[in-house]
Amino acid sequence: MSIGRMMGLYLLGGGIIILAIYGLYEMLRIMLSTPINPIIFIAIVAIILGAIVLLISTAAERKKEDLKEIKKEDLKP
Repeated sequence: MSIGRMMGLYLLGGGIIILAIYGLYEMLRIMLSTPINPIIFIAIVAIILGAIVLLISTAAERKKEDLKEIKKEDLKP
């Protein structure tokens, strides 16, 4: 990939991550300011953390598989 494309992808991903973190912050701020059942709060936090862990592990696994598929013959000029 070219440098411009990689930089664009990093900026896009960074912007999405910043918006997601801000959204989670606002959601937690509103949830903590209103009376809510603690079990529901814990369940929502567990769902959010589980989704984040799944996304990160899937991305890491794909990256690892991409590196495994390159054969030595492909690397020779």
